[in-house]
Amino acid sequence: MKYQFLRKLSILLISGCLLCPGGCGAQSGTEDTAPAAATVSAASESDTQTALSDVPRGKVTIQQGGMPAGASGPAVSEPAAAQPTADVPTATLSWESAADAVSHMKIGWNLGNSFDATGDWIVQYTSGSNADFETAWGNPVTPDTLMHKLKENGIQAVRIPITWHYHFDEAGSIDPVWMSRVREVVDQAMAEDLYCIINIHHDTGADGWLKATPANYQKNAAVFQRLWEQIATEFRDYPELLLFEGFNEMLNDANEWTNPNSSDTDAVNSYNQLFVDTVRATGGNNAARNLVCCTYAAAHSQKALSGFSMPADRVSGHLIAEVHFYSPYEFITDEGVTWTSPISSYNDHVENTVDTVFGELKDYFGSRSIPLIIGEFAADDKQNTQDRIQWYTRVVTDSMQIGAACFLWDNGNGYNMGHLDRTGSNDSFPEIVAACVEAAN
Repeated sequence: MKYQFLRKLSILLISGCLLCPGGCGAQSGTEDTAPAAATVSAASESDTQTALSDVPRGKVTIQQGGMPAGASGPAVSEPAAAQPTADVPTATLSWESAADAVSHMKIGWNLGNSFDATGDWIVQYTSGSNADFETAWGNPVTPDTLMHKLKENGIQAVRIPITWHYHFDEAGSIDPVWMSRVREVVDQAMAEDLYCIINIHHDTGADGWLKATPANYQKNAAVFQRLWEQIATEFRDYPELLLFEGFNEMLNDANEWTNPNSSDTDAVNSYNQLFVDTVRATGGNNAARNLVCCTYAAAHSQKALSGFSMPADRVSGHLIAEVHFYSPYEFITDEGVTWTSPISSYNDHVENTVDTVFGELKDYFGSRSIPLIIGEFAADDKQNTQDRIQWYTRVVTDSMQIGAACFLWDNGNGYNMGHLDRTGSNDSFPEIVAACVEAAN
């Protein structure tokens, strides 16, 4: 089967995937870089075939920041604007605004380490089925009772991170079985009247094929566009509760979290613009659907913020910015902390760091009237539950004060960043979830 062929693409297993927080990175920075005009161009649909048609049958390898080895990347020289789908009715302009949606979401939760799982070992040592991917990083198949549980716990929104790169064929066509499973879980969220965000997740990041460079955009824009054409078309008739997020944490070739240059942020801006244009062109409710755009690495460093530009849009008031919050990093985790000593106590340094970052977010996004969500936030368990509750409460409180919604990251691992039991009542840290919900209301 052609999808099984693509699932055998050999990529590096994301380091520490069973404990992956979904994008933790030290997100601090001090240098300002003025945003430059994007110079990379969009890709035409025909380039998708160019990018993938030469992929040899059999096991192949993914080059870092590129398409499968043996494929010729799309040679893009002229921008090709996405064209509206013919005879597709458009949404009314009374669609809920981005600002209203953020206000109504308040507190959300991430279905982490499920649909975003990736790794060559999954297809080497399993059958490569949808269930094998969904459970690869230690979580169960998502039960149809989970969304109801979230609602009962006071959660208003769910973010479903999704990795696609094992699930599209050499023509860029997404496996309909995988798409159907994604749709099934989205439907469960809709049935509970939860806001729901779906995205392109670990296709970005340190081992992703989407990178924040102009060269990568030239090579992979056509495939990125093809994926969003299909995702957007699949969910074109869904209500305003469903939002699309263009991509997760996109890094440059050096995998830097806080120090992008202007060409790196230009590439992020170009991918965001292509995402918006592509979704809008599919028509239907997508004509005014609220769309979410991440900064470089979803970071809040000065360089990430100063280089970020919201895309142009054919409708007004339906775009949301997103950053992630794992600060101060020495409190969040002990792993990889070399520049200082890890800490587990909630002290003045921790509180001041949280407050300072949110002040900067208010200054940047608030002054521009850009709606904002904190797409991920969480801290490892260091046997410091009460200190963590203080940190979580402060993050949510500060989010509410600047008008941002925030989404608790949950990877299902109670010793790392897990909070709720997805199949039963053996929740790891229900008191943290309860504190977040209380702070949000």
